[in-house]
Amino acid sequence: MSSYSRVIHHATSILCSNKGSLALQQLHRKVFQRVEITEDDFWYIVKKCSRFVAVRNRERTDDCVIVAKTSLRLCKNYTKQDCRDCQELHLCKYFVYGNCRFGKGRKQCKFSHDVRSEHNYMLLRECTLHELHEDDLFLLLLQNDPTLLPEVTHTHTNRFRNTMLFLMLSLCVNLSLAP
Repeated sequence: MSSYSRVIHHATSILCSNKGSLALQQLHRKVFQRVEITEDDFWYIVKKCSRFVAVRNRERTDDCVIVAKTSLRLCKNYTKQDCRDCQELHLCKYFVYGNCRFGKGRKQCKFSHDVRSEHNYMLLRECTLHELHEDDLFLLLLQNDPTLLPEVTHTHTNRFRNTMLFLMLSLCVNLSLAP
């Protein structure tokens, strides 16, 4: 593994074990404990690598948070068993959530709980995520795959309409949709 790949792998692992994001300086310090790299070289890798996105602080331009990214997704057709030559993971989404009621004894889940199956491992290796711990991989998927986000229903909207959180979320959604 090249030192460039080692930095990317180690930084990804650190980010995932820290809930998916970390301040640039903190991340550099943690990576530096394993891989000797200057802050400038580290910043160059973070900027150029599609595995990361830098979110700048509007008040302090020298301060930014690094977020782990992946293009890997769960297969939407896998649950319908209508999938061939697919480039997406074949996993039970409830297993990824950590709350599949099957697979823990009584009934066998009809969807895979095998992150390291031949199909999944090939995709993980291709994306250089094959060495991540399962929990870290799941966090990365939950953070990046919009199909894994919970559905907002009419009941949720009515129940929380007058709360501050709802108002803030509405503002965020409206701002992100604005041209």
